Amino acid sequence: MRRLRGPVLFALMALLFLIANRGAYESYFQDDEIDNVYVTGLVEASTFASTLLSPRFQPNNFRPAGHLFYKLMGEAFGLDFPKYAAAIHLVHFLNVWLVWLIARRMGFGWYAASAGALVFAFHMAVFDAYWKPMYVFDLLCAFFCLAALLMYMKGRRLLSLPLFWLAYKSKEIAVMLPAVLLVYEVWLGEKRWKRTLPFFAIAALFGLQGVFMNPNVDNEYTLRFTPAAVWQCLRFYSSEVLFLPYAGLALPLAAWLARDRRTGFGLALMGLFFLPLLFLPGRLFAAYCYLPLAGLAPLAARLAELRPAAAAALLAVVWIPWNMTELKGKRRQALAIAAENREYVRTVEQFARSGLNIESAVYDGAPSAFHRWGVESTLRYFYARPEMTVCAVEDPCAAEVWKGRAIAMLAWDPEGRRLLMQRREPGAPDASHIRMSRAAPLWQFLSGWHRLEGNFRWMGPEAAVRLERPAGARAFEVVVNAGPAQIRDLGNLRVEVRLNGESLGEKEVSAAGWKSLRWNLENGPAGPVTVQLRTRPVYRPRGDPRALGAAVVSLGFPSE
Repeated sequence: MRRLRGPVLFALMALLFLIANRGAYESYFQDDEIDNVYVTGLVEASTFASTLLSPRFQPNNFRPAGHLFYKLMGEAFGLDFPKYAAAIHLVHFLNVWLVWLIARRMGFGWYAASAGALVFAFHMAVFDAYWKPMYVFDLLCAFFCLAALLMYMKGRRLLSLPLFWLAYKSKEIAVMLPAVLLVYEVWLGEKRWKRTLPFFAIAALFGLQGVFMNPNVDNEYTLRFTPAAVWQCLRFYSSEVLFLPYAGLALPLAAWLARDRRTGFGLALMGLFFLPLLFLPGRLFAAYCYLPLAGLAPLAARLAELRPAAAAALLAVVWIPWNMTELKGKRRQALAIAAENREYVRTVEQFARSGLNIESAVYDGAPSAFHRWGVESTLRYFYARPEMTVCAVEDPCAAEVWKGRAIAMLAWDPEGRRLLMQRREPGAPDASHIRMSRAAPLWQFLSGWHRLEGNFRWMGPEAAVRLERPAGARAFEVVVNAGPAQIRDLGNLRVEVRLNGESLGEKEVSAAGWKSLRWNLENGPAGPVTVQLRTRPVYRPRGDPRALGAAVVSLGFPSE
């Protein structure tokens, strides 16, 4: 029966984890995940093999061990999300098992080791790592690092070395593993530190390349070696470890009170794997704590070893309920985001299956957590066209896209949480009057327009649109939504309209509200016209980087 205690406890842990996180199977892909599925589908198997074996730094952030996951899953399951959730849960369970084996190797009994593994298994600071395949890089890096550590502890260093290589090829944080092995060798091992030199050689090879060949000069991936950056990161991660502000900074005291080198080693493991993260203030994500949190296991195991009853009470009464509370809030938010993403992708998939030819696309808005690369990859994935041009309506490239023939228009409705997708039919006549809505003909917007916001659309200081002038048109009208803040900050708003370069004059708005501005027209030929709108002064709202003109509700030739 004693031999069955480990497997039985592990099965019970896995069952409880799956029950608590069953909502993960109802979730859906994030933009990064769809992008990875699409992009890795284009990568040849030989590229994975060569980069996996290559000692060269990958400046394009290609991680062959991690990206191979998307390649295999994408080819086998497409965009069947529950399969991805099951795969990352399987990797997590393997990591929990490795944490248990490492604790046992360190001399903890089965009960203490189980307590330590349980703390690692149910830590909701890394909720995203349990629910989002985009963090499979962290899961796989942890798996190979923990496996390499276990093999080193068992004296199988020739097997530990390639596992370390695979860990780095999963995520760069693995570069700190040699330092972890050195601490183990000095504190808990045979003090034969020269055994770690091959690991340090590999770490130096990749680490120096990463520092001097990093192409990210001034963006969120840039390493920043400043006190302010370190403090910002330290404040964030120390508050995530135990769900309380700065609580993680008290862990060294807890390890000292335990008076056990094994807990000191666990704390060193945590600190060393956190170290590279302290120089990345532009990438603060709680899921990055996943591997460092393995260092909590020896501390929890030591407590269970010293006070078995107290440890059981803390786990049952405090730790698990606290984590379940964290889980509920994060689950609600994750499922809300997933519902929007699923609807967006499902609509694109259905439209692609209709068989209508699409060569390029312009999109107007997207779900709140679905960025540009998600929209682009979704369209290219379902249409199998890597060369497809995809532009946001406010992008300069949109004007060029509209000159094509087979164009898709995607308009996201945030209130109804649905996507309106239509194809511009070749030869279809232009509208003579446009009301800003999800059904507005985006192909007539030439330049200077931003995404739709409710029932209006901001223009820049200058904007252009193409309209069909009806025969006998006697007026041109622009309806603007002059906000109180805009009028307060600017005093007034002046709008000028030009038809085919000829000015109709300027109208002024000096009060807030919806204002209809109308210009009388002389007789002119019917047909397509280019309408240019110019506004002054330029409006720069606080907290908004855009230079804005007017919030346009509608414009065009009104029907008399």
